[in-house]
Parts: sequence; structure tokens; C-alpha cells
Amino acid sequence: MSEDKRPSLSKAAITLAASIVLVTTAAPTARSQPTGAPTFTAEQIDRGRAIYGRNCTDCHGTTLDNGEFGGPVLKGGFFRQKWAGGGVGALYSFTKGLMPPDRPGGLTDQNYADLIAYILSNNGYTPGDKELPTNPNAMQNMGIKP
Repeated sequence: MSEDKRPSLSKAAITLAASIVLVTTAAPTARSQPTGAPTFTAEQIDRGRAIYGRNCTDCHGTTLDNGEFGGPVLKGGFFRQKWAGGGVGALYSFTKGLMPPDRPGGLTDQNYADLIAYILSNNGYTPGDKELPTNPNAMQNMGIKP
């Protein structure tokens, strides 16, 4: 009878060990929030304002928080809190991947960078002398403060 129990114990031990390996390897690793200040220029803000006017006002409104079609608010504490964890790179990637809703990814990379500069300027960030890059990897350390 003890021989019959050994295969069951062995199978249980293997199943337990495999479960532990799966749980520990699948567990998310802690990522630090990006903390560097975003960089963009006044020219990008101007270009972004024009692009926003042509592509975003219907959903997000003329003041980034009063859209006719109920798009999410793009300024203020809720917006900053939402994007603080992923930072500017995540905001850029999300915007490029899903906006405008009728043609996601339909703008140029420069247009998306200019839009993000415009949105950041409406969230208290000031322009500098270096443009926001068009590569999300270059934005990985640029944070958004809640």
C-alpha cells in the first residue's frame, strides 16, 4: 500500500514545485516610476495646439476637459495621477496607439510628440530648449508628477 502512495506524493510534490516556479517567475517585478523632467519646446507646444485643434477638440474639448463627446480629461490632478506610474513614454505610446479613435496611429510621430508637449504644458510643465523626442524609449525616464 505504501508503494501506491509514493506515486501520488511524488506527483503532488512535482505539481507543487511547478506551481511555485510558475508563481515566482510570473510575478511582476517592481518598476520604479520615471522621475526625470519632460523636455519640450515652445515651438512644439504651438504645433501641438494646432494638431490638437484639428484632431482632439471634439472628444477632449477646447480646454482639454470639456469635450462634446465625453473624452477623458487631459489635465489636472486625475490626469497626472493616472499617468504618473508610466510617465511620458507611456502617455505617448498610448496616444499613438489609440488616438484619434477613428484612425489610431494616423498622425506622424512628430505630431504625437507635439501633442504630448501641448498636453504637458497644460499640466504645469514649462518648455525648455530641447524638443520632446519622437521615440518612446527616449522618454522612459521622463516622469509625470501626480
